[in-house]
Amino acid sequence: MTHDARRALTRRRLLSAVFGATSVVLASACGGASGAGPGGKGGKRGKGGKHGEGGRGGGPPQPLAIELTALEPGTIERHYRASGTLEPLRRAELRPVRAGIIEALEVEVGDTVEADQILARLDDRELSLQARRDRIVASNAEAELSRLERLDGSDAIASQEVDAKRYELESAKAAARLSKAQASTMVVRAPFAGTVTTREVDVGNLAATSTVIYELADLSAIELPLHLPEREAAKVAVGASVSIELIDGSSFAGEVVRRAPVVDALTGTVEFLVRAQEFPALAVPGAFVRAEVLLERREGTPSVPASAVFELEGQRYVYVLREGKARRVAVEVGLEGSERVEILRGIAPEDRVVLDAGGITEGMPLKPAGEAGAEPATAEAKADGDHRGQ
Repeated sequence: MTHDARRALTRRRLLSAVFGATSVVLASACGGASGAGPGGKGGKRGKGGKHGEGGRGGGPPQPLAIELTALEPGTIERHYRASGTLEPLRRAELRPVRAGIIEALEVEVGDTVEADQILARLDDRELSLQARRDRIVASNAEAELSRLERLDGSDAIASQEVDAKRYELESAKAAARLSKAQASTMVVRAPFAGTVTTREVDVGNLAATSTVIYELADLSAIELPLHLPEREAAKVAVGASVSIELIDGSSFAGEVVRRAPVVDALTGTVEFLVRAQEFPALAVPGAFVRAEVLLERREGTPSVPASAVFELEGQRYVYVLREGKARRVAVEVGLEGSERVEILRGIAPEDRVVLDAGGITEGMPLKPAGEAGAEPATAEAKADGDHRGQ
């Protein structure tokens, strides 16, 4: 045997001895563990199994306390909600009839004015002088005609000359009236009673016929244009009541005063004009508002609260309490309002209906709120019910 062969044989013997000792130690350890008695660590596992059988986690689920309702007569209202911007009853942009230099501005923004009140004055010296000249010409023509009429009938005065003078007088009077009217156009007057909302120019500016001097609004009433879908518009008539809500939460009532005779082909809507005669101070032109239009109203119809009805795969259901459990019942609904829903068939007046169907699942143990042994239907419990229902 060579030297290398003896070294290899010696290594194999050493390794066999080491691994053999290790196997003995492991076998002893395993035997000690398997031989542990009830008082050892392994005995605690038995207690865990015992707790699972008789502990809280393994007991029957406690019923949830829920509020109940029933099928009963009620008033159902269906509304259409829209938004828009308030407008004044009337609005006008005031421009001068003739161009001129602004000499005076009589009112300011926010002032209330009366109809035909002078708001601004333009330089009218040229037209005033012309009107005065025409009045003098007309006066002279009238005096000359009077003199000729006194001499009429004599050989010195012909009737043709008297007629010519009469024509001259009428022409002079017409010219005087025209120049007076032109001079009066150098002031800007209010076309109606209202409130000045804007002023665009200052004294000394040249105002052309296209220059807006003031904007005037009639705030005796407020209007709101609304556009309703064609299907809903068929249920709204002139005189219908509309609730209007401002951005601060305050509300006031309006009335439909006009309905467009046509349907907008692009949007498929019909325009309605709502007018309010009484409104809060914040209801000003340009204010954003929300409106609620009453479409249908039924009184004394069998119904349940809207929170009791839910939809599943296109079918409407309610939950009723039967034998301590929630049972899903299909119902046929009629008019649906924001607070109540009309029930045509599916449940009877004696059925106990779950008021809030949210979080309830088929077969869930329930109990009327206030009865002994019922746990409150907390948000966590309902969320758990939603999870189980999925």
